[in-house]
Amino acid sequence: MNVAFWCSSTPGQIWTWRYTPFVGVWLFAAAFVGGYVAAHRRAGRPLDPKLFRRWCFGVLALFVVSEWPIGQIGVGYLATVGIARYVVYSFVAAPLLLAGIPTWLLDRWFPFDSRRGRALTTLTRWPVALIVFNVVLFGTHIPITVDTLKTTQAGSFAVDVLHLGAALIWWFPAIRRERERGAIEEPLRAFYLFASSVLMFVPAAFLTFSPLPLYGLYELAPPLWLGFDPISDQQAAGIVMNVVGGFVLWGIIAALFIRWAKDNEAADDAAKRDRDARTLARMATMTTGDTPPTNTGTPPDTGTPTGSGETGGSTSR
Repeated sequence: MNVAFWCSSTPGQIWTWRYTPFVGVWLFAAAFVGGYVAAHRRAGRPLDPKLFRRWCFGVLALFVVSEWPIGQIGVGYLATVGIARYVVYSFVAAPLLLAGIPTWLLDRWFPFDSRRGRALTTLTRWPVALIVFNVVLFGTHIPITVDTLKTTQAGSFAVDVLHLGAALIWWFPAIRRERERGAIEEPLRAFYLFASSVLMFVPAAFLTFSPLPLYGLYELAPPLWLGFDPISDQQAAGIVMNVVGGFVLWGIIAALFIRWAKDNEAADDAAKRDRDARTLARMATMTTGDTPPTNTGTPPDTGTPTGSGETGGSTSR
């Protein structure tokens, strides 16, 4: 059994279903989950089951598309699977990981007064994040980058780290709710995500409509099965990026919009209940102020003696 650190292209090697574990994938998955749990224990805080599930699902998504066989097929044999890996990294794993980090842990990992905190604040401002994400998107899908970096384990690992890092930066202002860290809401968030979905169509169109293979790595790879030539593979890759990636992204946009609408509705209901309570309190105060004082049985002091003789004299008169 062969062992490797990370998936990479193996030019000329015919595909076999012989398992090849990628040690780096296992180590990084263990580090992600173990580091998350250890951070909670050091802080003396319990794990939030909901947030922990999101974090674990994000790590699982990374693991599945990076480990054998998907990782190896996507890097060295089929552009379609390679683009599917990018879609999972950018639109599944990254938002799940961000949604699984509690605010206190984010502050612990990236304190505001530290270099890490200042760097995070700068990179996750939405105009900067939009530029970073799309520069990485275009830069890592041009032929010279793919054909050069994905032929080595270190290069393939660097590309995957760039994809995940850029996606985390891009999703940060849209997923997180800390306004002091640059979080955005509708309608700006909808525009922000929509702009990226439109820009993603550009490389997808090149893949779909190019009359020649763009990547020598996939063109020269031994075919996995008959009838799926490099042109068909490349066109399918463009469709995956455009259609599947678009559907996933728009699904997340819809979910974020629904969450924002529910939060606003809950806030409006709370404000309405508060207004009603204040109105009832004012009405009660006004009603109490108009009510005459209650008679306690003690006659008011008029300053005139009320002896029995005077009363009798008044009666006689």
